[in-house]
Amino acid sequence: MLKSTPQRAPSLYIHVPFCTSKCGYCAFNSFSGLDSLKDAYVEALIVDLKDSLKNTSVLSSIFIGGGTPNTLETKHYERICSTIAIHANHTPKIEITLEANPDLITKGWCKTLRALGANRLSLGVQSFFADKLKFLQREHGKQDIFKALEIAYKSGFAHLSIDLMYNTPLDTPERLQLECQHASNLPIDHLSVYSLTLEDNTRLAKDTDPNALLNADTFLQNTLKDLGFMPYEVSNYAKPYRVQHNLGYWAGVNIWAVGLGLWGVWVKRDFTNKKMWQITLKTPSNGA
Repeated sequence: MLKSTPQRAPSLYIHVPFCTSKCGYCAFNSFSGLDSLKDAYVEALIVDLKDSLKNTSVLSSIFIGGGTPNTLETKHYERICSTIAIHANHTPKIEITLEANPDLITKGWCKTLRALGANRLSLGVQSFFADKLKFLQREHGKQDIFKALEIAYKSGFAHLSIDLMYNTPLDTPERLQLECQHASNLPIDHLSVYSLTLEDNTRLAKDTDPNALLNADTFLQNTLKDLGFMPYEVSNYAKPYRVQHNLGYWAGVNIWAVGLGLWGVWVKRDFTNKKMWQITLKTPSNGA
């Protein structure tokens, strides 16, 4: 486990670019069909971590995002966490978050990550409706969501969160009301909501009429407030937990970012990770 120190400290973001499939709306730096590169990627990540952590001795939060972080195996996280433990300390109440897909959650994975110190899990739910999940090209179903949250809760994660997406052509005020009610009944203390954006070079941008998108921002915010979700940051709602890593961006906390094709903030100055990796990701031109 990481050693503890009371200092206020920077944050660490770790990027995992692997996915089992590429969602239709996704324009992030993520790739499917490259499982054979995971071991090599983690080894390159270790090199990047050692180099980055030379510049800081203590961390206040760690956020592992993607991509789909729970496509990596527990052996990969054991390597990652042991490297961090050797090269950095942490504040007493460090927040360690992993993003995850509901259909890939297992008891063994959750228990190992908890043992390694992870205390917050953010699930990419996006919707509780089968037709909307199909439209968004997600691979999980409604029951996968409930099962994943049950496993995570019983595994001892102190903080659970889900993502929802809205303003799709399948949304109506009535359906969004139900989505919010479903979320409010779950054992979560945080919610992230994102309006569908038709990004260039995504499959949905090619197949969806922008005029068909619903504009329900105000309705959604009012509905969530009525259900006890209080907005505290652009797309994030506390019930009542406010994510320390999110707050760090707005407070000017120094953030180290490691991984493939991402950015971080150090002394209030953006930098892009242009490190030459020891592996080459041979990806299709459309990122699918």
